[in-house]
Amino acid sequence: MEKAEGGRTAMGVDNDATQSARVAGHDAAGAARDVSRIEALHEKAEAALKELGPDHPGTLDARAEWARALGEEGRVAEAATAFGELVDEYAQLLGAQHPDTLLARHNQAFCLGVSGNAVTAEALARNVAADYVQLLGEDDPETLNARAAWARWIGEGGDAGAAARILRPVVDSCTDVLGPVHADTLTNRHQHAHWIGRSGDAAEAARLMTDIAGEREQVLGAEARDTLLARHDQAVWTGEAGDQVRARDLLRSLVTDAVRALGAGHPDTLVMRHNLAHWTGESGDPGTARALLESLGADCTRILGNDHADTENARRALDWWTWGPKAGAKPQTGAKSQAA
Repeated sequence: MEKAEGGRTAMGVDNDATQSARVAGHDAAGAARDVSRIEALHEKAEAALKELGPDHPGTLDARAEWARALGEEGRVAEAATAFGELVDEYAQLLGAQHPDTLLARHNQAFCLGVSGNAVTAEALARNVAADYVQLLGEDDPETLNARAAWARWIGEGGDAGAAARILRPVVDSCTDVLGPVHADTLTNRHQHAHWIGRSGDAAEAARLMTDIAGEREQVLGAEARDTLLARHDQAVWTGEAGDQVRARDLLRSLVTDAVRALGAGHPDTLVMRHNLAHWTGESGDPGTARALLESLGADCTRILGNDHADTENARRALDWWTWGPKAGAKPQTGAKSQAA
């Protein structure tokens, strides 16, 4: 089977598995650039339609590039519709199992899942993974990514345990075929750890994420985005496993590095700052948690807007640590553990 041409890759196979550190939003300048990019790609697709005709592969590819941009910039419902139309047209022109058709099918499933329809995404992703297995074999890198995508939507649909079980052999095959620190292997290991935690074993998730964060740092450096996201999830699962003080300390060091590498207002940094405040409060220091949340709330309002969900979450968290049952907790003096 030939590979998809033109450097096109499936959506959601970079580090989208880092679901705990979700993207919080875009700044105004970024949003303006996003609109300009989408408009330019739409114009490119319209030009290809006029020049090549509706059934030419070049026209379909240009429309696929535009659809992908819609999804990447957050317009996932529109992207899912666009990819759904492309699936039918690619299948009619090239066949249901052509690489370009499979890629459009994968991207349709991804955008449907991100838009909240995990059940349909799972069904579509299951069929895509089955076709990749049939055409390329179980251990081809593209098959492994398709199997991992299927596992994600099983988990998002409510069965975290099944997602973790499906990902275990995917991780093993990635390790054997690509090596333990290949980008795809690390991403699938990260997703596996995520679903282990979501299925109820926070301690095992923390252990796995500690290894992944260390290997990300060795390969990419301490301040690479994927390393920062792995360190974030390590800290979160450490806290969920019961060591609130170590979670706070890991996040304190992480936020310092994220501010330096990404900026205090970067969407990832905002999520990390929120969780630093949370675990600071959980470790027994509600006063510092309130101060951190006041600063975070002001930045979220400025960057994301007053009505954005993350701004509202910061306000609610501030109310919790101001008026909630733990608002008068005393700071802990004996830390259970210290960040390395």
